[in-house]
Amino acid sequence: MRRIVLPVFIGLSILASSVTIPGPGTVGYAASVQSDLPITSEDTAVFQLVPHTLTAALNKSTVTIDGVSTKVNSLLRQNGRLYFPAKWLETAKLAKIMKKTKTNSYWAEFNPGNATYFSFFHFKPNSTQLYTESNGKLTPLEDTTIPAPFMKNNTLYLPVSLLPRMGINYSSEKGILKWTWTDKSVTVLHPTYTTDKERITFRALVQKGYDRVYLMQNMGVGGMTSVIGGGIGSLKGSERTIDRAIKVGNREFNRIEYTVDLRPGPNPLQLYSNYMGAGDVMVYRKVANPASIPIRYNHDEYAKSITFEEPTQGYLQVPAGEVIPIAGTVTTEEDTQSNVVSFRVSKFQDGDFKVIGNQTVLKLDSNKAFSGSVKIDEPGSYLINIYSPDVFVGGMTLPYGSVKWAEIAVEVLPKSKS
Repeated sequence: MRRIVLPVFIGLSILASSVTIPGPGTVGYAASVQSDLPITSEDTAVFQLVPHTLTAALNKSTVTIDGVSTKVNSLLRQNGRLYFPAKWLETAKLAKIMKKTKTNSYWAEFNPGNATYFSFFHFKPNSTQLYTESNGKLTPLEDTTIPAPFMKNNTLYLPVSLLPRMGINYSSEKGILKWTWTDKSVTVLHPTYTTDKERITFRALVQKGYDRVYLMQNMGVGGMTSVIGGGIGSLKGSERTIDRAIKVGNREFNRIEYTVDLRPGPNPLQLYSNYMGAGDVMVYRKVANPASIPIRYNHDEYAKSITFEEPTQGYLQVPAGEVIPIAGTVTTEEDTQSNVVSFRVSKFQDGDFKVIGNQTVLKLDSNKAFSGSVKIDEPGSYLINIYSPDVFVGGMTLPYGSVKWAEIAVEVLPKSKS
């Protein structure tokens, strides 16, 4: 569904009435929940650390991963150092080994549950350097040398000493190599919901040691932004820890509660952890009385920047092909650098709001009023995103620019056959 992180689906638990909850056929997209975890009926996402172990013996053609043995190329000793086949990273489901023929270099593309900065580095057979790559060119990493990787029988071997850079601990004794690492995984309990409420609340059980889990909203024009901390976004929310230091053996969990506003129609949300993947959740809000929905502003202050004569509500239900008037007045006291407002339409498709069509630019008259319209021919769920004149946005080279001021949700219905 998304852009800035790899998708690992998670769900949410709703603590409100008039909610449709998926049945027991809903499945998780990560490791299943362990039976010893303190799951409650209100928990719908579990973020946990899953430990793993790999053992191998020198010159033996098997590795044992979490108790399961697999036939592989063997661990070797060269120049007094241990080397392992790079393919072991794929066998352990840690990373995929990638090659760029143009530079004769390799890198390990780690999975989101094992995210590591090592994914950014390239290495080459018979070279003691690590490299960064840009536009097809390699630049050696300064003040860093490694035991040189090498090729043998068409197999790439890496020095064991690289493992800590990959987030993997290791030990070696009497020709036995042992790796230990931890996956950060998410278990899905409920991926979609339907409600008639203005806000929704759900909970996640998060193991200590997991990065902070943020609640993100879809901006309606591509990308995500946090609903917490006064960020720019049309949906406002909050989070709080309601249960701390829940002990499960030698592990510890916190229970986090999230609350967020809802648009009419589809609401793509995301729980996001830095470098450790993201989980998508969809909430559908039903609205019985569209006239009760106000226009939604991207920041509270923007309500002082623009007023609308048409439409006067933030949710419209119109038949396909009907003209939607958009008119109002710019009332901001900011120093504007252009004499226009504009709007673009986003359509909800493939789990996301995607901008469609061309931008419509409306000139302001002497009273800073504007008037225009939009017509949408295909049934579906849409957002009309209203943009400001160029205002100060604080950039070093481009200090002025247009920002999203407001949005109007539109449900376009099939044309009547009568």
